[in-house]
Amino acid sequence: MSKNMYSGKKEIKIAALIRKELLTGELSIEENALLQEWLSVPENQEYYQKVVDLETLKSKETFYKTVNTDLAFERIKRKMISEDTPVISLFNYRRILKYAAVLVFLAGITSVFFYLNNSSDSKNQDVVVKSIEPKYNNPTLVLADGTVVSLEPKKERIVSKNGVISNVNKVLVYDAKDLKGTTSVGDNTLIVPVGGIYAVSLSDGTKVWLNSKSSLKYPVEFSGDKRTVTLEGEAYFEVTKNPHSPFTVKTKSGNVTVLGTHFNVSAYQEDRNFEATLAEGKVKVSEIGKESQSVILKPGQQARVKNETLTVAEVDPLVYTAWKDGKFYFENENLKNILTKMARWYNFNVKFEQKALEQIKFTGIVLKDEPIDRFLDIISKSSNVKYKITKVNQTYEVTVSK
Repeated sequence: MSKNMYSGKKEIKIAALIRKELLTGELSIEENALLQEWLSVPENQEYYQKVVDLETLKSKETFYKTVNTDLAFERIKRKMISEDTPVISLFNYRRILKYAAVLVFLAGITSVFFYLNNSSDSKNQDVVVKSIEPKYNNPTLVLADGTVVSLEPKKERIVSKNGVISNVNKVLVYDAKDLKGTTSVGDNTLIVPVGGIYAVSLSDGTKVWLNSKSSLKYPVEFSGDKRTVTLEGEAYFEVTKNPHSPFTVKTKSGNVTVLGTHFNVSAYQEDRNFEATLAEGKVKVSEIGKESQSVILKPGQQARVKNETLTVAEVDPLVYTAWKDGKFYFENENLKNILTKMARWYNFNVKFEQKALEQIKFTGIVLKDEPIDRFLDIISKSSNVKYKITKVNQTYEVTVSK
């Protein structure tokens, strides 16, 4: 399958996601993460704003009424089926004829995507670049009612049905006093894209730092005898003590339960690995489906779930928590894992020309606000390897060779 074909399929998925967002106002955590990754490209953000601009849609209403919407959408569906149906299923269009304008508009989006991809084949050439600068992308907050809010620095107060949320210095704060004495229901979801770190202070005072390419789903207000959040990716937790209400972090691979402590959880799906590292206090870690085989960690210990096996190792917590302070800290870690972690910050694909190079070990500290070539130069000189950074359109690739 050609790279152009793959790109076309991805843009069909994005068009379907935007369409779903406009028609229902709700996207899953996975769908939001995919949409936010696409929006990390400035050109895509500009195009997205034009799509969702209600006034733009209204201004084209007369034109849409003259278009055969059934025929337009059937043409797009046939195009999608002929090249494998995308993961995101589309709604039965007969049930939403009143949204015909949006339907045709997004059909047009898909056509534009195909045109751009098909017309750029001859222009797609690898361009060697010197480095990749870290680029900050605004995280997204999905409110309990499905409203999607871009966390721009200028947006210091977010008014929702469940109260006012403070957004200052890359920290969200949920103040229980601001809930007006009523019990708030529903969850919020904080989604941090590639190239970002964000913190959230929950209603009980617990503070969470969310790493790049991660999402955290949590109640607007904790109530009852338990506190539960759901994590995808990586986060550092400083949990407020409450012996009557244990705090649980749920992931797809394992769960961590505490009363009050400081710990880090890494559960990126692409890593196929779960790590819970304890800095302070005491936690219980259990593998999904094997809760009876849980382990209790002490400070300086890490629980790992790999290949459905739960193990415990002695580690330096600073190595696994330095990211929240703006640092990459690696200790005798192989180059494949290092570049995988860095790719979530600088947004690039990695390629090893010889598989043996993946296992080269490295120890060191690098600041996350520096361009990547400074780190790669150190790796190159200390490990006798070469690297090349190339760019095709908006996609970077780091190639490592002998």
